[in-house]
Amino acid sequence: WIRGTRTMKMKTRKANRELLRNKIIKISRRLFLEQGYENTTVRQILKQAGLSTGSLYHFFKNKEEILLFALKDALLEISSLTDTMAVKHNEPALRYALGIALGTSEIFNSKHMFNFYNAIYKNESAENFMISLKVARMKNLLNDLNLHFTDDEIHSRILAIHGATRSLMLAKINKQLSTTLNDIYSLIIKIALSEFNIPRKKIDKIIQLTTRIIQRQTLSKDLEEKLKP
Repeated sequence: WIRGTRTMKMKTRKANRELLRNKIIKISRRLFLEQGYENTTVRQILKQAGLSTGSLYHFFKNKEEILLFALKDALLEISSLTDTMAVKHNEPALRYALGIALGTSEIFNSKHMFNFYNAIYKNESAENFMISLKVARMKNLLNDLNLHFTDDEIHSRILAIHGATRSLMLAKINKQLSTTLNDIYSLIIKIALSEFNIPRKKIDKIIQLTTRIIQRQTLSKDLEEKLKP
């Protein structure tokens, strides 16, 4: 009986700890989105979470580590939405294409989201973390498509895609490109899937389907709701 009580208490403490940890991530993400990563202080996070300074460091080493988990949290929300759509259309590559299109659209259409991603690009650890998540996601896609690449091949291609994506987005933001948002994410999708030998006809089909889905207002609302801290 005593052992069972102890086990129950341990489970309760663990659950409460996880809830508090998620609360910190949600509060931090909202502050990063609203006022920018650099303008957000640990003190502000602590105050809104109702924690003391020592309590925060039971969960995270520093503000940078919170940014990493806030990034992962946001990407998982986007992934859950794109995975649902991909299954519905029975097209694994659509999951990847929608992730690119949704992420690009949100960055351009939302000042808060742009500030969040801009902070990531300025932070080497956060950017490397994002690349590692992209590599893992691509490995899952290639496995679904029964395509075989070595880890080095996948990593080098993802780096190339990431670099091209960043360059295109910065050019668009700095008004060096007059192309539409649709053209930007379509080009990124084309570059990404071509790197992994997806046939051109299939890529064109995926881009057309992605565009139709992205233009649905309900999808934008669903994503906005998921990303709301």
